[in-house]
Amino acid sequence: MTRSLIVGVDDTDGSRNALARAAELARAADLRLVVVHVRHIPVLAEMSAMTIGLARQDLDLTQAATRRTAEEVLQGTGVDWEFVVRSGTPAHELMAMADDRPAAAIVVGGRPHLAALSGLAGSVGAALVHRFHGSVLVIRGGDPRVERRERFRPALRGGAISPLPPQNLTTHSADRREPCRRPL
Repeated sequence: MTRSLIVGVDDTDGSRNALARAAELARAADLRLVVVHVRHIPVLAEMSAMTIGLARQDLDLTQAATRRTAEEVLQGTGVDWEFVVRSGTPAHELMAMADDRPAAAIVVGGRPHLAALSGLAGSVGAALVHRFHGSVLVIRGGDPRVERRERFRPALRGGAISPLPPQNLTTHSADRREPCRRPL
C-alpha cells in the first residue's frame, strides 16, 4: 500500500497554505496526499435546538468551500490525492485517519498562540503535537517575529516599550535582507 501524507483542511488561509506545502512534500516524497476535512459542531451549538440547524448548514457550506479550495490548490500539481470528510474532534479524527492509512506525517496550518490561549482556543496543531505518536508538521504563514514586531511598532515609537537591542532583530527593507542574528 502506498504511504500517505495526511493534511487537515478547513476554510482558513492557514489551511490553504498548509495544503500547498503538503502537496509539495507529497510530490517530492512520492506520497499519496489525503486531504481531510473534519466537520465539527461546537458544544454550545449542540446545546440548542435553534442553533444546531444553523450550525449544520454552516458545516455544509464550509465543506463545499473547502473542497473547492482543495481542487484549486492541487490542480496541476501532479499529486495523487483524495478528499475525505470525517465528523468529530479535528485532532482526534486526523490521528484516526493517520492510523487508518500508513501515514508518514500529519500536516496542519497554524498560527502562534499564547500558551494559555492555546488550550482555551483548542489548537489542533498543539493537540496533535502532544498526542500523536507520529510526525506532525504545523505550517505557519509569515514570520511571527516580524508580525509581532510590526504589531508593537507604534508602542516602540512612543517609548512605552523599550525595543530589543538591534542585534536581536531581523531587518527587512525593500532593497536588502539581513539574516536573523538571534540564536535559535
